[in-house]
This record gives sequence, C-alpha cells and structure tokens, in this order.
Amino acid sequence: MRIPRLLISSLAATALGAALPGCAWHKHPRHETPAAQTGPRAVGTIALVNDDLRFVLVDAYYEPPAGTALKSFSGGMETGILAVDPEERRPFIVADIIRGEPKVGDKVEE
Repeated sequence: MRIPRLLISSLAATALGAALPGCAWHKHPRHETPAAQTGPRAVGTIALVNDDLRFVLVDAYYEPPAGTALKSFSGGMETGILAVDPEERRPFIVADIIRGEPKVGDKVEE
C-alpha cells in the first residue's frame, strides 16, 4: 500500500505543530504601568540659598509639582524641609524653606 505524499506532509506538519509550543504557551511581557516608587527620589542639589526671604534654588533633575514636600540633606543628615514654589526659574526650581538651615550643595530628595 502506498501512502500519498500529501497525507505524509499533513501528518508531519501536525506532529511538528503538536511538539512545538504555540504562542499560547509563550509568555508575553505585560504592558502595565510601573508600580509607585518606594523610598526617596533624588530631585537635585541646592544651588542658592536666600536666608532673608527663606527660599532656595534647586538645580533639579526634573520638576516636581508645586506644593511638593522636599527634604535637603548634607552628609546623610537632614538639613531642611522645603516646599516647591509655583514660580519657575528653569533649569532651577524654587522651594520655600519650611524648616531647618539648608546650605548650597545639599542634596534634595522628594
């Protein structure tokens, strides 16, 4: 008995398809928004301090929204609490000194 080539090709394709995992088995990357970041986020470095008017200019990596609370640090110790002001002075952000004595060069975190 002779088996037609078409039948052999069909059987081979079916066997091969069953042996290989299909796209249903392939794990696709999820397109989800990243989870909220935990811990402090670096904002920049204090470039200017005006003690009389109680504000600082922060040379910022990004611009947090007005009203955002920030902390300044020097040598790992907190030096001040700041609040982002709506006034724009790009590439700097203006932040009011709420508490403490921040100095030029202090690191600022959100």
